[in-house]
Amino acid sequence: MRTEYPLKAQVLALICAAGVGLVSRVASADSWTLQLIKLESEPVQVYLKDKPKGLKRVYVRTKDNQWFRFNPCPDDWCLEKKNFKPKSDYVPRGAIPDAVISKGKINIRAAWLTEPTRRYSHGVLGDNIEAGGLNIKNKTQDIISFSLDLRSVFEDRFIRLADLDKDGEDEMVVVHSYLTSGAALSVLEYGRGGISMAAETPAIGQRNRWLNPAGIADFDGDGYLEVAIVVTPHIDGRLEFWQYRSKGLLRKMQLKGFSNHFIGSRIQNMSAVADFDGDGIADLALPNADRTAIRVISFADGKVAEPVNMKLPAQIVTEMITVKPFGENRNAIIVGLKNGQVALVRYKDDLKKTEKSIFFR
Repeated sequence: MRTEYPLKAQVLALICAAGVGLVSRVASADSWTLQLIKLESEPVQVYLKDKPKGLKRVYVRTKDNQWFRFNPCPDDWCLEKKNFKPKSDYVPRGAIPDAVISKGKINIRAAWLTEPTRRYSHGVLGDNIEAGGLNIKNKTQDIISFSLDLRSVFEDRFIRLADLDKDGEDEMVVVHSYLTSGAALSVLEYGRGGISMAAETPAIGQRNRWLNPAGIADFDGDGYLEVAIVVTPHIDGRLEFWQYRSKGLLRKMQLKGFSNHFIGSRIQNMSAVADFDGDGIADLALPNADRTAIRVISFADGKVAEPVNMKLPAQIVTEMITVKPFGENRNAIIVGLKNGQVALVRYKDDLKKTEKSIFFR
């Protein structure tokens, strides 16, 4: 089914009373610790492999295509060279060349970007091929299609599936870029009438200006999910939290000084969602504006805090993943750095509890 792009839904905007750029209650630098592990060349990928019973293993790939696996060593963690090949997903016919297939369990079982086009030559994700549409597979395995008109593209690699409005069905979240006014964040819905554009943030306002989603979670603890995005991550990026309510998008908070991408990279998940401060509410970890520090932002109860701000010796160049070593209570963060090191950031009080296991949780 081919659906024409309708008029944009109403956008509701509200800046958090905390104010732009305000961060309070920065945790002591002594609360967290940094371990640096040196590799033979620059890391380009951090890969989390799921194992049975909820266990995980962490692998790192370097620029010369060598794979290393995290192992416990007498002094701490180390990386051991390992033959490894991650499982690659099947990409359906008609998908964009670098598409990632998103899997769901409710009304949408799979979703991917389609209709490769060169009508928007920004190339922020490594080439000038963007998506002119998307496909989903519903719970009866039918393929449903949606197409944009010629004025815009989906400037993204994958579609995020989440039940944003608590109606029991997933919405689709994707970066939608206009040829003349740049990127916006779009929410699409799937129902009896097919796929429709439900709500959208304002476009940035200038061609070749982009935004990158950073995570989806209930960051303030109100029972509804928020979508975190970094607007213009290459130009003193602005972190914004948006909530989808009553068929509109409400901006709940914004802060300056972040990045979660570099121009030409296909890596979009340079951020991580987890409870880092131990209050039971999800936090967001992402790089600072020049990618030389890991900042963790808490938005619990609508109050902005920064429990972690860890300086690094070089720029972040890989995905950011979060794991729990056995015996530890807080989530840890792993990223690869441009200087050939891998950084492991952990809560210091947990270090003495660590059990020497080859697996993470």
